[in-house]
Amino acid sequence: MSDKRKHLVKNGVIATAWLVIVMLVFNTMLTTFGSTLINYMGIGTVTAGGDAEVMTEEETLAEGREVNTELESEGAVLLRNENNALPLEKGSKVTILGAMSYNYVNGGTGSAGGKYDEYTYTMKEAFDGSKTEGEGVSTEQYLDVNEKAWNWLEEAVGGERNADTTGEYVGHTGTGEETTFTGSDYAENKDAYGDGDWGGYKRVNEFSKSVYENHKDDFMADGYNDTVIVTFGRSGAEGTSPVMDYDGDGKASTGTTYLQLSEDEKDLLKFCAENYSKTIVLINSSAAMELGEIEQEEYGVDACLWIGHPGEAGLVGVAQILTGEVNPSGHLVDTYAYDMSTMPSFYNNDDNKYTNVESITTGFDKSSNFGYYQYEEGIYVGYRFYETADAEGYFDSEAFTSHEWKNGTASGYDEVVQYPFGYGLSYTTFSQEVTDSDVSLEAHGTNSISVKVTNTGDVAGKQVVQLYMEAPYDQDDSLGIKGTGLQKSAKVLMGFQKTGLIEPGESETVTIEFDTDDLASFDTYGTGVYVLEKGDYKFHIGENAHEDATDPVETSLADTIVYDEDGVGARDSDEQVARTSLGDVDAGDGNMLDGYLNRSDFAGGMETIMQHESSCKEEALSDNAVAALAVPAKGSTDYTYETYENGEKVTKTVKKYVGGASYLAYSDEENWEGLTQDDERYLYDDANEDHAIEYGKTYYVVVDDDGNAVQDEDGNYQVTEEETSMRLDIDAPILADLDYDNEVWAYLLDQTTLEEQIAVAGGLGWQTPAVESVNKEQEAVVDGPGESGNGNNSYGTNTWWSSAVVNASTWNPYLMEKLGEAYAHQSIKNGLSGAYAPAMNTHRTPFGGRNFEYFSEDGFIGGKMGAAEVTGLQSSGVSVYIKHMAMNDNDTNRDGNITWFSEQAAREIYLKDYEICVKELFVVDEANETGTFVDGENVLGIMGSLNRDGISMFHQGLYQTILRGEWGFNGLVITDGVGPYPWVMTPGAGLFGGVEGQLGGSAVTAYYDQEGDATSTNYGKYLLRNCTKHMLYQNARSATSAASTDNSAWKTWMVAGDVAFGVAIVAVVATCIAIPVVRSRKDARAKVTISGE
Repeated sequence: MSDKRKHLVKNGVIATAWLVIVMLVFNTMLTTFGSTLINYMGIGTVTAGGDAEVMTEEETLAEGREVNTELESEGAVLLRNENNALPLEKGSKVTILGAMSYNYVNGGTGSAGGKYDEYTYTMKEAFDGSKTEGEGVSTEQYLDVNEKAWNWLEEAVGGERNADTTGEYVGHTGTGEETTFTGSDYAENKDAYGDGDWGGYKRVNEFSKSVYENHKDDFMADGYNDTVIVTFGRSGAEGTSPVMDYDGDGKASTGTTYLQLSEDEKDLLKFCAENYSKTIVLINSSAAMELGEIEQEEYGVDACLWIGHPGEAGLVGVAQILTGEVNPSGHLVDTYAYDMSTMPSFYNNDDNKYTNVESITTGFDKSSNFGYYQYEEGIYVGYRFYETADAEGYFDSEAFTSHEWKNGTASGYDEVVQYPFGYGLSYTTFSQEVTDSDVSLEAHGTNSISVKVTNTGDVAGKQVVQLYMEAPYDQDDSLGIKGTGLQKSAKVLMGFQKTGLIEPGESETVTIEFDTDDLASFDTYGTGVYVLEKGDYKFHIGENAHEDATDPVETSLADTIVYDEDGVGARDSDEQVARTSLGDVDAGDGNMLDGYLNRSDFAGGMETIMQHESSCKEEALSDNAVAALAVPAKGSTDYTYETYENGEKVTKTVKKYVGGASYLAYSDEENWEGLTQDDERYLYDDANEDHAIEYGKTYYVVVDDDGNAVQDEDGNYQVTEEETSMRLDIDAPILADLDYDNEVWAYLLDQTTLEEQIAVAGGLGWQTPAVESVNKEQEAVVDGPGESGNGNNSYGTNTWWSSAVVNASTWNPYLMEKLGEAYAHQSIKNGLSGAYAPAMNTHRTPFGGRNFEYFSEDGFIGGKMGAAEVTGLQSSGVSVYIKHMAMNDNDTNRDGNITWFSEQAAREIYLKDYEICVKELFVVDEANETGTFVDGENVLGIMGSLNRDGISMFHQGLYQTILRGEWGFNGLVITDGVGPYPWVMTPGAGLFGGVEGQLGGSAVTAYYDQEGDATSTNYGKYLLRNCTKHMLYQNARSATSAASTDNSAWKTWMVAGDVAFGVAIVAVVATCIAIPVVRSRKDARAKVTISGE
């Protein structure tokens, strides 16, 4: 062979080798990141099983538009309506102004975002019926919109929504500088993943008054100068929070924030007052705002309608309200204060950082993420603070009135709170009368109050009956801290019901039932359990949290009810007595225990809190906490803190297990050794202590001659190793209604392998993995609350829903169940078997970055609305993961943020949403378009949060003791979307703490092997098995438990890629063989020719 030939063959071998290497890398990458690719490419199609209903895309979109429109029309809240400025006559001529009228915010961004598509309405299209894109969209004309003004507005904002530039049209920044807006400044299409900051929600976009003055001739038209509609929009985003220091003066409490009207917006109101007879303002924000200006005469606002984030079709519902086709019936689920700095949570909310964490050896470069929040306000959040402060006379005290607030000096509730929680106007009026009550307050008993609602106005409408409890405070000195008592809010929402449509002069009677056990407070510092304190109780039927609609129902409790073994036992809804489980978190960093706001001294407590400033960079983490966080490897560390027991201060020391990278999981005294435990008790099934764990077995269900599963006299199914017609796998029909403790689950799990169990725990990112041994196929799970598929084009066209705040403001669980059904139908159409939705966190302040995807400042209404939506989703065939449990109430520095909070506040407010979703189902009464909540297992999937509870990333007290032990949760708990990155969490620590599954961007099997404990000890393997059980239990109880995936797009890519690589390799090899042969023949012929010459 010549040197050239040798060189060619050598090159061919090298090329072949490289192609093989690239193919292997290609396959490895696709296999490794398959779960991530599902999020962007889809997983194929779902064949529905169980009760799942499959609809066409056109059917799901029509259903989605109808639900979206109805949610908005019942959720929008009429805040102001002077001289009956609304409703307008249908067909009225109106002018629309304001940059955010054109670029209105459909919804927030991030994992709860959506997609602007051909079915999304502009404001003009929704109001005048001019929409032409999108099959089946509304073309009904509600208003006659000034075309000249709309065309000018379109040109002014750059020719389209989110245009690159607005050219000559300018506005002002928070510091007063003149600026030209660009598309990226608007709140609609942020580059969510561009730089990881998502910090663009720092500017209010409105043109200066000079723009309107200079262009009046371009938009004012004859006949359209009576009514003007303007929109003030605010967005929200995952990963960042609204700016508290908007004017850049370094102080949030004295300057302006993103959530108050800008100077340009106020100037626009003045312009409208000068040039139009009637000004209607739309508040396009899911976060509460400071709106004092709309009441001031100089701004001339006649009517104000809060519309939140309306989604893609919600503006049609707004048009229906504006023209009176729908009577507004929404009520606020947040308190609107004239000045947000009057609330205690304002002062510990933003970019707080400890000064001494750089020295901590954490094994990663994210030490800057040791931000922190201190929930110093305790239980006094939202209306709980404002109503209690008013009851204690704080707003009339010198301590309060001596302060200079943003709106000047203030005195009394009415000068502090603009719109109370539960507030909402109607085009009609109602009276409410208690017609019957049975409130005995017997332990484990049920109470009821019946209310007759009469429409005393001229138009049909709906009313919300709101029930608030006023409980006695400091009547039992054995409760709480000695001398200050067990903390109580002056008002707590305990029940509600929305009426049907009541005609003028007609009445409807509603009955609200409530369990005595649910009235109890958690006594962290006294008895350490739930108690119902003796004393006088009042139950208020309220127009809102502040104003009563009728006289309260009063009753007394002679003796305190204690929910423990020595008292009346556990609450009926709990599996075991609830005891203090978060004491180390409650204690704070050595400065919180006696620092929580206390009803016995509101003035002094507020003075202390108000010395703080959000974005605090001056406090140091205690040596105790630093030492615990600095432990460099696996093991345990002592953690000492102070707390109260029986009202007296004590010191306690607990062990914390370190799962690598300083991410600790709280341990109790029994299993402080973490995953290193090797006790033989972990060789047996978790629910059947006599059933020894096995791997790789094969089992069948005993059947009769007709193929039906056989049950013994006790109703138990029989399992055998002998082959029958019913294999015990995920498709076995007996699993759908099988109790969690049934031993059949143990036999099902015995068929799986340890490798499969590791793959499950490590592969729960945007999917539930395949488990071949039990015929469980891979299924896709995707975000989020905003839209099925999260606006990803891979999932076709779907409905961008109105925000969670709008939905909650309907106070209508029936509509929430319908939302769940409609969401599920679109998910099934998309080939999605699960959804990371709804989001259940609480509005601790209006400055939560993701408030748009959370329901309310109140955990009770949030839980009820969420439970109804979950019921609709799961009953229609989609598995649900409510998120982010817990305390993910602010997104600044969220990764690993140290969060200190009182256990009482957690249980009564921040965990209440999740508790209700776990324990209650919503049963629909279709005939009357209503329903009832009943006790029963509901949600079967939960996503954890990225913040720490105290210094623990995965607190056993939260996820194991409260969630599983007390509430009886049997489903699956996964991390937030963090990948297998050690700086966020370690799989072992998650398993141990109770956040068992990794929502990561790649396979994490190797991380279990690296930690060793998770696969080498009895306890680690026991927890891995339980994780698999939780996933299979969730899957089997879904209506799509028989779902199958025809194909995964990434697998198609892999097959196609392998074929392409194979063809290329064959081509190279063939070339390497063929070319030398051809050349040899050519050379031979040439030599012959030469010889012939």
